[in-house]
Amino acid sequence: MRIVPVLTLIFAVATARVAKTESPKEVLAQINKDSFGNSVLSVLQLQLATGGPVGEIQILLNNIASQLNGDQKKADKVHESDTVAFEKIIADLEQEIAYHESQIVALSNLRDSTTEALEEAEVEVRVVTSDIANNEKSFADESATRQSQHETWVRKDAEHVDQMDAIDEASKIVQHLQAGVAFAQLKSRFEKVQAKLMESKHALFKPLINALTQLASKVDNKSIIKILELLAQIRQQLVASRASLLATEERQAANWEVQSGHLQEEHKRLVERKAFLENSIVQFKVTIQEAVEDLEDQTLFLEDAEDSLAIQQRWAAEQEAQYEAQTFEREQQLEVVERLQEVLTQKLSAASEFLQIREEVF
Repeated sequence: MRIVPVLTLIFAVATARVAKTESPKEVLAQINKDSFGNSVLSVLQLQLATGGPVGEIQILLNNIASQLNGDQKKADKVHESDTVAFEKIIADLEQEIAYHESQIVALSNLRDSTTEALEEAEVEVRVVTSDIANNEKSFADESATRQSQHETWVRKDAEHVDQMDAIDEASKIVQHLQAGVAFAQLKSRFEKVQAKLMESKHALFKPLINALTQLASKVDNKSIIKILELLAQIRQQLVASRASLLATEERQAANWEVQSGHLQEEHKRLVERKAFLENSIVQFKVTIQEAVEDLEDQTLFLEDAEDSLAIQQRWAAEQEAQYEAQTFEREQQLEVVERLQEVLTQKLSAASEFLQIREEVF
């Protein structure tokens, strides 16, 4: 068997497109146009001329067709396996790309929302700082007012005590005069009380001062009784006035206790709020920085995944194109084998007929 000439023939006519309606002469003419085909035809002509049977060539053509079909099946199997692998790789890359895209969206939202929260916290911390200053000023002002109120009460209460002592002393002097003690014996005490009452410059004491002045020049029982009644009335008024001042002091003290408590609670709340905001600002800045860094990383990861996907897609396309080209080539080769078999079996029944056609065509 001469295998090489037959193989040469198959590959030489692989690129020859033939139609089933063409005559054997036309088929051989097309094959002869190629230099390899011409050589193969010459070899076949020589083989047939020396007595080589056509059946031997048919067997070789059948084996070649079987080999081509086997090669195609192997190629189909490899192509199917490669397609599954490519689809898995591409699906994984697309999933990775989707993941990185979702991470970029999430990180972008985190960065933007945290930036907004940071701006709001910075504005609020300035407001809270101002509120703390106002609170401390209010506490200081109210505390000073309360201290002034207390000092006023202490001074007025002391004045009332002094005035009541003076009234009591005056009552004792007048009672001594009523009992018959000579004015001369009480003059020193009388003048001190009189001076004390005059120092107060209180309108309440003017009638009493006038009455005592008259009593100093003339002591009589009627004047004494009148002065004692006046002293009793004045003392009662002083007691009532002092009680009123004390009630006011106690009310103001109670109000201040409540008010100062509220101010202190508010101050504590504001200080805690400021500390919380300042800590939040620090955390916001850290979160933003981390989000920006992660966003940069995810962007790089996305670009790498997209590049890998593009490479894999190009590779898959190249492999697909190569597979299709090889499949097409085998189909053409099988067609040539079939055409040769047709020419040899149906059109050329003997070597002499083939030689005759060869001589006629070429």
